[in-house]
Amino acid sequence: MKTTNTKLVVIAAIAVGGTGLPSIASALPSFARQTGWSCVACHTSYPQLTPMGRMFKLLGYTTTNLQQQQKLEAKAGKSLGLLLSRISQFSIMAEASYTNVAGGQAVIGGSHAQSPNNNVQFPQQISLFYAGEITPNIGAFLHLTYSGNSGSFSMDDSDIRWAHPWNLGGDQLLITGIEVNNTPSEPDIWNTVPDWGSPFSSSSYSTLRKIPGTFIEYARGAGFPVAGVGAYGAYIFGPNQANWIYTEADVYTNANGIGPAPNAGGSFGYANDGRLSGTAPYVRIAYQHDWGNWNWEVGTYGMWAKLYDTPNTKGGGMTQFDDYDLDSQLQWLDINDNSNVTVRADIIHEDESDPTMALLGTPSGHLNSLNVNASYWYHDHYGLQGGYLNVWGSADGANGLWGNAYSANGSPDTSGEWIEASYLPWWNTRFSLRYTAYNKFRGLGGSTATSFGASDFNTLEMLAWISY
Repeated sequence: MKTTNTKLVVIAAIAVGGTGLPSIASALPSFARQTGWSCVACHTSYPQLTPMGRMFKLLGYTTTNLQQQQKLEAKAGKSLGLLLSRISQFSIMAEASYTNVAGGQAVIGGSHAQSPNNNVQFPQQISLFYAGEITPNIGAFLHLTYSGNSGSFSMDDSDIRWAHPWNLGGDQLLITGIEVNNTPSEPDIWNTVPDWGSPFSSSSYSTLRKIPGTFIEYARGAGFPVAGVGAYGAYIFGPNQANWIYTEADVYTNANGIGPAPNAGGSFGYANDGRLSGTAPYVRIAYQHDWGNWNWEVGTYGMWAKLYDTPNTKGGGMTQFDDYDLDSQLQWLDINDNSNVTVRADIIHEDESDPTMALLGTPSGHLNSLNVNASYWYHDHYGLQGGYLNVWGSADGANGLWGNAYSANGSPDTSGEWIEASYLPWWNTRFSLRYTAYNKFRGLGGSTATSFGASDFNTLEMLAWISY
């Protein structure tokens, strides 16, 4: 089999030529049905992308090597044609989980405080997807999720995009696109950003969901009801088209419809911040270089959002969240042995200000979030992943804005390690076992007679999903 770089050259040449691409498949079965390729072409393991998977997303999910469309025209007169797919663009994914927290669910507080430990969720959630080509230049990734914990539906991370490749001659290709989406960082093509970052899944009862986070992290997976429109471009050049420069710019505003309650994060944010005031811009720039079986990315992104302090209102005080990031990813793909290694690092700095808190002595603060992780997959069946998480920033114990009874002096400081073993009997089925151990959790270190310690938040999770 040829190298990944050579495959990308073939894909790019056919894309610019205007014919159907013998392109890549996704772990979503609808993408695999559309392209006719094994999932390994696009993924090291879902949702982690290979360079070919990134190309597929850049081209708007439209690549195919199947005769999947027919043109319907009126018998009389001139009319527009209608392109209909011969295959199903729908997929379904079901997830289940088991969770054990060392100190019991009471350490999490809130509605979980009364829950028993050793929680089994079956199903944890069921996701419905419409994913694939709509027209030769327009594709979609639409994601609707049913939560077994809340018993409700919500629109999960989704996008619709128009994409066009431009042949610039030689080893130069420019891909431009316009997209609408409901999650900041969803359009991205690397696994360093919040929406596609590692750990890639967790149970509803996991302490990972209670780690303090920046605004952009807690908006992932459509966790905050917004809608965005933006444009992106990828300039791919050099011998074997080994150099990629990716840029993206989006602007977000409030969205009404199926969705969860507003954001529950932010270093000085209230337990439930309100809606956006005005619009929130998001920008992204990244560079990737491919050589042999290796590829390396380095990039940065930022988002600037102003939220009302009170949920479901447009009045009163407002909090400004300014998020800045630096991220990098190194990936090795053994395409002959179907084994791979990916190492990722992402650090986000958030500045937060709320003038209405000046009387309490805390009008501003900051939060930093570091996520370093790696994964190894052997023969596409056996996976080992692990990482280090560290959150640190301004403490605000006097006002208790963290909303957690066990936060020492309001400190967000949290650090810990996690390790996960996975088995894929088939590409559309995964079983995983993860253990997370904390050195510090929301300012807590060792336990005392009146408070939990960081180790009480240690969590064991068994996760399973299957898709069709």
